[in-house]
Amino acid sequence: MKESFVKNKYLSVVDVVNTLFWLFMLVFYLITFRQSAYRLYGFFLLFGLLIFQIIIIKLRKKSHKPKWIKLLLLFYPVIYLVLIFDSLHLTLPYMNPNIYDAELANIDFQILGVNPTVAVESIINPYLTELMYILYFFYFPMPLLILGYLYKKKMFRALDKSILFLFLTYYGSYLIYYLVPALGPRFYEPISSLQQVNLDGLWLTDIIRDTINSLEHNKFDAFPSLHTAISLTTFIIIAQYRKNWLPVFIPIVLGIFISLIYCRYHYFIDIVAGVLWTLISFWITEKYYNRIFIKKFIPFYSEN
Repeated sequence: MKESFVKNKYLSVVDVVNTLFWLFMLVFYLITFRQSAYRLYGFFLLFGLLIFQIIIIKLRKKSHKPKWIKLLLLFYPVIYLVLIFDSLHLTLPYMNPNIYDAELANIDFQILGVNPTVAVESIINPYLTELMYILYFFYFPMPLLILGYLYKKKMFRALDKSILFLFLTYYGSYLIYYLVPALGPRFYEPISSLQQVNLDGLWLTDIIRDTINSLEHNKFDAFPSLHTAISLTTFIIIAQYRKNWLPVFIPIVLGIFISLIYCRYHYFIDIVAGVLWTLISFWITEKYYNRIFIKKFIPFYSEN
């Protein structure tokens, strides 16, 4: 890359995407301000995110960065994403009062002729339940494996592009939550009342389930399935940069997809929507990263 092509010496495309989504969250916060029970917390969270973004850009300007700054710059996308996710429950319940579980469940029944989470009860057993919950949980650290590999190999442009792909997938899914809020079949009463078999595991099932329930402040996140979208996004990144991992990750990703129905977190149509949004995010990344973004922005992280 020729240095003359870089228009913003210290600004990355990840910064731009983060700032754009921050603006969405600010607008949602202002629209729902009167109804919200989190006015003060929302203000400090959004203000803190803005200050954090400014600090990151300023730290990137330093010519000689100590180790702690390099670590902060490296983990900044993860920190930002976690805080953004925590902000969803501040506004989402007030933006759209409609809950679309009935419509999603009906689509499932029209496509499959059954309610998937009820139909799989014939195969439920403690060993399979344990495996399904482990796979469901593995989704969370899964992207860090390939991102860590790219960092270790000093493939900073590939790391930047992969983060962009992941963030488009995350943020697009978050925005769809506002359009189609849904709780999922574990909470939708007409279906949950049909689920007669308990999901009892062996050792880790209850720990994983309770941990997820305690950390998931936003419950209206069934459609699209972010587990589907991010698992597939990670799989695509692995296929691009570490093909010899594919034999391991093919069964893992398929297992995660199955776990979404088995563990009653998602409708089948949620999974379809997650796949479709991932493909759209991939198309945007592939079409514009090398053509535009690489010429106008620096990587969000480099050792320089």
